[in-house]
Amino acid sequence: MKVLAYWAARTGIFVVVLIVLWSVGWRDILAVIAAFIVAWLISYLVLPNMRERAKVQMDAWVSRSHARQHSEDSVEDAEAEGGSQGVSLERDADRE
Repeated sequence: MKVLAYWAARTGIFVVVLIVLWSVGWRDILAVIAAFIVAWLISYLVLPNMRERAKVQMDAWVSRSHARQHSEDSVEDAEAEGGSQGVSLERDADRE
């Protein structure tokens, strides 16, 4: 689970930065905001390979999900076309 590992690494960096800021006396919402920004910068610089692997895994999940959705759409379209033909056949039978 590359996405989970990447998420855990980024969360760990955030927690470490927040603890450091808390230990130097920043004990308000600004510490959380600063920790968020600093942790984002650190993870952006330190974790490019991990981010790329997580991106590839997420892309595969999304592609698989889209493919499954398209196949379900095709099945529904085929059922709808078959159902509409059945209705027109019933109307033709009623006319005769």
